[in-house]
Amino acid sequence: MNTLIIGGGLTGLVAAERLAAAGITAPVLERESEPGGVCRSIEVDGFIFDHTGHLLHVARPETEAYLGELGIWDRLRVWRRSAAIVVGNHATPYPIQIHTHGLAAADRRDCLLGFIRAWATERGREPENFRDWVLERFGAGFAEHFFFPYNRKLYRAEPEELGLDWVGRYVPKPDLEEVVNGALGLHDEAVGYNAVFRYPATGGIRLLPDRVAERVPGLRTGAEVVRLNLAARWLELAGGERLAYETVIATIGLPGLLDMVLDELPAEVAEARKALRWVRVLNIALGVRGPAPVAEHWRYFPDPGVPYYRVGFPSNHGRLAPEGCHTVSVEISFDPGTGNVEAAAAEAEEALAGAGLVDPAAVEVRRLTMVDPAYVVFDHERRQAVSVLRRWLGSHDIRLSGRWAEWKYSAMEDAVLDGMAAARRVVKEAD
Repeated sequence: MNTLIIGGGLTGLVAAERLAAAGITAPVLERESEPGGVCRSIEVDGFIFDHTGHLLHVARPETEAYLGELGIWDRLRVWRRSAAIVVGNHATPYPIQIHTHGLAAADRRDCLLGFIRAWATERGREPENFRDWVLERFGAGFAEHFFFPYNRKLYRAEPEELGLDWVGRYVPKPDLEEVVNGALGLHDEAVGYNAVFRYPATGGIRLLPDRVAERVPGLRTGAEVVRLNLAARWLELAGGERLAYETVIATIGLPGLLDMVLDELPAEVAEARKALRWVRVLNIALGVRGPAPVAEHWRYFPDPGVPYYRVGFPSNHGRLAPEGCHTVSVEISFDPGTGNVEAAAAEAEEALAGAGLVDPAAVEVRRLTMVDPAYVVFDHERRQAVSVLRRWLGSHDIRLSGRWAEWKYSAMEDAVLDGMAAARRVVKEAD
């Protein structure tokens, strides 16, 4: 079977590597000059920067076995997450649900009383949106001090616009005893899917995609797909080269994939394409002289007056800077195609200086990266739209695989597992 893979990020690379292990060469077409997608790392003057935060949360034995087979499992250090949420001028450990003890007294009272009232209220029908879900499970205090403002900043959407098919895995839901203990500073158990993570001791996260890429015989970088003819079963690269296919594994962003299609989109498909919502993320990577100003791996900032939603200190969990220096990773959310990037970066760096998180005079390296798409907006139309698009593309033997092609939120382990699953489907169809 003649299979092509669009996108040389982690999912596409793993799919190709697993196919190669099964004796099937599937060319990977990657538009950038190097593989890895957003899992890449870059070195500048001795500082190593990832394309925003990428940490490995390994929960499945097959992932561990695969990383062992690649020879990198033992090169990953294990960390217990150290993260904080900053509300006003007060930092408290993440997740806030069980760590309100660091908040201002009035804010802590709001959260605790709000949770108790929500817990004591008899539930009616199941909530239909994120706003109602938060109020029912956490109460008004948690909603107003963290959940609503933070998710407005990240997703650029109102809480009632968001559905619920993303919250189960990613939002820890404590019981009353845990919340009370958290208000008193008595909760020390790490919770959540990212409570423990792995990260390379040296070199940045690119260790993983680079190692997979070494085992991919059909990798083509600088190969940007610009047109896709579903009826005639060929795709065209930016240089004009056309490649025939029987099936395609697509791992790139779903909107971009659909915009390549030359065939006329059926009305239902065109409407589904229009329904897709997402945000871009500007990552400001800074290489700074001196030690990191805080010990946490990252901090969340829900306050609307703060331009960034998250600030990470990657050199707190990896050797990513010259001796006596550290790295900073700052994230700002944008709607597609909008926003003055340089102005936003300048505002963010001014806010960092005002908060004592960065000394402008100590910045040695500054690098801006825009991830687009970055996060899918899980609104009420997403599930149906994705179902329509997957079904239609599948009828033309275009298989969607990975976070952005499947238009979902997932972690690095999921990218590996998605690539494995895509390869298994091709092998099964080839038999």
